[in-house]
Amino acid sequence: MVLTEVPVNSRINIEVTASEQVLQYQSLVVSFKGNRMVIDPIIMDGMMLSLSSSPNISIDLIYTRDDESPVIFENVHVSTFKYLGKIKYLVQSFSRGKKINRRGAPRMFLGIKGNVQLGINRSSFDVVVKDISQTGFAFAAARNVHNAVNTPVKLRYLDGDEKIDIVGEIVRKTVMEEKKIIYGCQILINKDHFQKYVLRKEKMYKESLNNKDININPKKRALMRALKER
Repeated sequence: MVLTEVPVNSRINIEVTASEQVLQYQSLVVSFKGNRMVIDPIIMDGMMLSLSSSPNISIDLIYTRDDESPVIFENVHVSTFKYLGKIKYLVQSFSRGKKINRRGAPRMFLGIKGNVQLGINRSSFDVVVKDISQTGFAFAAARNVHNAVNTPVKLRYLDGDEKIDIVGEIVRKTVMEEKKIIYGCQILINKDHFQKYVLRKEKMYKESLNNKDININPKKRALMRALKER
């Protein structure tokens, strides 16, 4: 896939890696200028985020498609310019996009309320458990934790009558809005109970995909859309 094949008005993620920290920000494809993509600027605390590649900073663009693997354009070049009188980002890719599966395992959406504790002897806070897999999990929170990547995390939640307790490490952070942050984690301690739980969820998930008569609760569908990392 080449950059110009990404549809206008698509939501994309800009992933910035600097000093072993990985941050993700959402943006919108506005137009194209030749083979370069025009996207909306990222606004944080009322200021436009300055994006520029350097030997210590790399920038990737990720396009998520419905029912297909995401596509990543690595080491893109980002500059600013005026488009119809407004400042936008201009993105240039020097290679074709590649399909990715971040965890290498199927992810199942949950949308269940939970609680996390970061590090040792730190206060806990409420979250929404976004999805799980055999190798990782993701949760959404209103709290923007600085230097979150590589931080140990303990997640607890109830799925029906089943109490789930997972220990992992944050590997990425996606800033969707100032009060909506998604943290992606890899599992550090994979208990036998959790593995069996995920296998049961995978079976239910596959059955729901094969059964076209199953309708997703409208509230859950709305939550899936709200938490989708595009």
